Amino acid sequence: MTCSVLRHSLLLTLALGLAACGGKATFPVEGKVVNLKYPGLVLSNIGMSDLPVDAKATSYRFPNTIEYGVQYDVQVKSTALHQDCTPDNNKDTAGRQASISATITCRDFTYQIGGAVKIVGADGQAKPYVGENLVLINGSSDRINVAKDAQSYKFGSAIAFGVSYGVSVLQQPDGGKLVCSVDRGIGEMGDAEVTNVNVLCREK
Repeated sequence: MTCSVLRHSLLLTLALGLAACGGKATFPVEGKVVNLKYPGLVLSNIGMSDLPVDAKATSYRFPNTIEYGVQYDVQVKSTALHQDCTPDNNKDTAGRQASISATITCRDFTYQIGGAVKIVGADGQAKPYVGENLVLINGSSDRINVAKDAQSYKFGSAIAFGVSYGVSVLQQPDGGKLVCSVDRGIGEMGDAEVTNVNVLCREK
């Protein structure tokens, strides 16, 4: 608390000194960028031109400064591809703090994986699934127990754009009467939920 008061007092002293000389303190509008991976991020601020931010940048600064007492409001005008970017500590009046530092944090969009579950008869016709305790796994740890009579399934965990997935059968249904396999189980996450990783079971 003491350090904050001293910093604010020093800043006010500087601003008053400049005002006595006929000028005002000026401040760059800048901050950190956290976890930006892709292009497309564009920032805006009151009275300034929009600022495109390079992919993987860790900081930004608007080209113009603002004077003491002027309000700023840094916003995300366009988010980055495949990510949701949001500002923090982005609204205030220049001079209330020693510097302007509005952080932009980007988080990957994530999506779930799922598909249909069905039995394919000897005649090639699909029938409703009636097995029990069929277990699917994605990667090395994300697993799901497919419910009896289920028509579809969906993993609970979501994965980010560009991340590879691999769905397979970890445990066949009880009874030994069905043999199940996964169709289109290997791929890379895009910009939408995956709904066509189907489980096809055949009767012995």
